[in-house]
Amino acid sequence: MKFRIILLIISLNFVANASNIRVELYSNQNIQTIMINPMEGKYDFTTNKGDIYRIKKNNTIYITLTNDSINVWDINKNLGVFKWIEFKGVSKYNTFKIEPTYPILKPRYYEGDLKISSNNNCFFIENNVPVNSYLAGVVEAESGSKAPYEFYKAQAIISRTYLFDFINREGIDKYIITDDVNHQVYKGLELKNQLIKQAVTNTNNLVITDTSNELITAAFFSNSGGYTANSEDVWISKKSYLRSISDPFSLNQKNTYWKDSILISDWITFLQINNININTTDSSNLNNLYFTQEQRAKYYYYNNDSIPLKDIRKYFKLKSTWFSIKPKGNYLIIDGKGYGHAVGLSQEGAMQMAKQNYSFVDIINYYYKNVKIVNYNTIKK
Repeated sequence: MKFRIILLIISLNFVANASNIRVELYSNQNIQTIMINPMEGKYDFTTNKGDIYRIKKNNTIYITLTNDSINVWDINKNLGVFKWIEFKGVSKYNTFKIEPTYPILKPRYYEGDLKISSNNNCFFIENNVPVNSYLAGVVEAESGSKAPYEFYKAQAIISRTYLFDFINREGIDKYIITDDVNHQVYKGLELKNQLIKQAVTNTNNLVITDTSNELITAAFFSNSGGYTANSEDVWISKKSYLRSISDPFSLNQKNTYWKDSILISDWITFLQINNININTTDSSNLNNLYFTQEQRAKYYYYNNDSIPLKDIRKYFKLKSTWFSIKPKGNYLIIDGKGYGHAVGLSQEGAMQMAKQNYSFVDIINYYYKNVKIVNYNTIKK
């Protein structure tokens, strides 16, 4: 049984800070029981049977799935079994806590309303949340609470652009945004640094467009290792604004360099899966396993055969595609640079730019080429 938590969207034809979006929470968790606590404001609790209860601050509601129905309890009694329930905020500002109890996970805090229904023996949970509240949570989850203010502004604009572009491409009635790395990491309202909320508010509605006035694919990652990658070297499509650039700002950072190791037997198995056969009885073949990247490359070469480096990274769960290989005993020693897909903005590099007094405009224009920062409402729909 799996909880699916969705943040609903009303429309994108609006002033962005007044609208809501839909995001799936706990997208990789198989949660079976959950507790809900209103933290700020007041909530009306309604059900498909027409019941209405007023839920006050810090009241606890226990919810579990029983035979494709929702079983609800408060601290004193069973409130009933329902097909759907809804927590509707009735104050100006409403927040609640979600705490999974099976499995036991840390509590998270969210803004807005909550609706829970059952579908094929799974919870389907919807949470209405304002765009800027969501973006503040994304910026914190993606970049931490100790970055410079100008970086937070750049990240807020990038995350907003990514969000609106994804919704536009998928369709307003079809999209589902998850809260993990498949889209943008989001863990609710922690906000240990209030500069994050200010950065989101002070860049309200700002997005990034290309020369055709279209929203860009606002890709970002942790660290480039000193050089970013072209979009077509990692994905299929070539984007004029996602070009490989020299990135000295990403040098000498936490994720600039990394090391790993792979059993030679595992490497040979991987090569064989990719139709590259090695005669392991000939030691000279093992010496040919050396591989060096002075600059970022797209393919690994063995004799006349090649494998996309992104496939190697995915198979062995490496931090990046920029690495060199040398055999040592029964292992291949991997010396790598950077962390992430390397397309677009390097977060650690952008943080260094902000520390060196570059503005959010400078940062965005450094990592994305020939782009404009505009108000979303000015884009022709």
